[in-house]
Amino acid sequence: MGEMNIVFAAPDDETAIAELGDWLGRSPVHEDDKLRPEVLAELEALLTGRDSQEIAADPRHCVQITEIFDEGAGVVEAGLVTVTDTLTHALAVADTEALSAAAASHGEYRVQGLAIVARHVAAHGHHMYSFWYF
Repeated sequence: MGEMNIVFAAPDDETAIAELGDWLGRSPVHEDDKLRPEVLAELEALLTGRDSQEIAADPRHCVQITEIFDEGAGVVEAGLVTVTDTLTHALAVADTEALSAAAASHGEYRVQGLAIVARHVAAHGHHMYSFWYF
C-alpha cells in the first residue's frame, strides 16, 4: 500500500493538530494518493507563475507540523503538512478554464477536488492542510 493524502481546511495549525481526527471526517475533504510536495509546488507554479525557489522559500510550503510515530515499528507512519496560502488562494479563485488547464498538465491529480477545499478555506479564512499516512 502506498501513501495516502487527505486535504482539509482548518482555522490554524494548533486547531488542525488538536482536532485532526475530526477534520478528516468533515466535509469538504479531498483524498489523493499522489499529492507529493513537488506536485503541490508544480501546481502552484502553474496557477500563480511563482518560480520554484519562491515556492520553496514560502514558510508554509509543505512544512510538517506534527507526526504520528509507530512505536512498535520505530517509524513515522503519518504526518500533517501545511499547504501555502498562495496555492490555496489560487485554487480558490481559479475559474473552470484555469483548473482544466492545470488538470491537463497534471492529468492524474484531481485539481477540482482541491479547489473545492480551497474555496471553503477562502470563505472561512482558514488554511489548507495535507494529512499523509501509509
